[in-house]
Amino acid sequence: MFSPRFTLNFRMLNLLASIERLYGKIQGEKLIPSLSLRLAQENQILATHYSTSIEGNPLSPQDVTNVVLGDQIPATKSEKEVKNYFTIITSLPNLAREHTPITVALTEKLHKILLQGIEKEDLGKIRNGSVFVGHRTKLEIVVKHNPPFHTEPEIKNALNELFLWLKEEKELHPLIKAAIMHHQFAYIHPFFDGNGRLARILTTYYLLLEQYEVSKFFIIDDYYDIDRHLYSDCLHSADDGDKTSWIEYFLEGISTSLQGSLARINELKRHHLDRIEGEKRVLVTPREEEVLQIIINKKAIKTADIEKSFSVTRQQAHALLSSLVTKKLLKKFGSTKMSYYKLREKHK
Repeated sequence: MFSPRFTLNFRMLNLLASIERLYGKIQGEKLIPSLSLRLAQENQILATHYSTSIEGNPLSPQDVTNVVLGDQIPATKSEKEVKNYFTIITSLPNLAREHTPITVALTEKLHKILLQGIEKEDLGKIRNGSVFVGHRTKLEIVVKHNPPFHTEPEIKNALNELFLWLKEEKELHPLIKAAIMHHQFAYIHPFFDGNGRLARILTTYYLLLEQYEVSKFFIIDDYYDIDRHLYSDCLHSADDGDKTSWIEYFLEGISTSLQGSLARINELKRHHLDRIEGEKRVLVTPREEEVLQIIINKKAIKTADIEKSFSVTRQQAHALLSSLVTKKLLKKFGSTKMSYYKLREKHK
């Protein structure tokens, strides 16, 4: 049975307190749709940029924006990488709303999407062979990490133990559990390629399951990209079994990212980008905000989609959508049971 080793210390406790304070402050912001939706989309694009950049993708944030929001079909490997990552990162909130558990099957499914059109073999398949993390110099091959298992059954067993621990461990703070999962997944290194990106994706998803609205309010990847070597060194410092230093680094990254998110919110407010039209400020309820997030991901929804996502009656779903239409945030198309709703292109 998986049993992580680390020392809970005052630095971790202080960082956890700082994170909860900062996150509470962000949650307390009275964000209106134009600002909230803008932040969510920006964070999803930035998470895509930073996570792929860590692995050497050369595209700039603007390049990534053009690829993921444009209609052009990705042509290069770099473009396909960011398009695939963005597809996954924008699907995670819906998976979390459906309480989809973290399993080997989900991991394989996400890996397949991550490398779709990039690799022809081993898509969504746990590796069954040796691999190492390192680099080649003119004189030698420098091995930074040699994973503990190299056969498919061993790797699947290790992942199952990790995910079972993640589900059944109730004493630890979710952020500490997220840090441990991040390292352990990278340590197991279950695929031949894509392990770093998938570790960050699964960490983001786990935090969403634990009610931390990653990508909507903040991201975890920007801190790692500041110094990729430090990120790698801190991550692999836990390979010897003691995860203390890595957990401290992980929590420091979350705290730093939340500070950056607050700064972006204040900057947008200063530039009046939180206004819908002139002085008009339409507020939405938390549930209405969730409806808007679903529409962002799906582009268009029907009443039945809201019924399923929130386990509400058809009347309650209709009331939610009608309220957003009245607030001129959604537009309804059709007048029968086949009607659907989309975001208004311009708020009037």
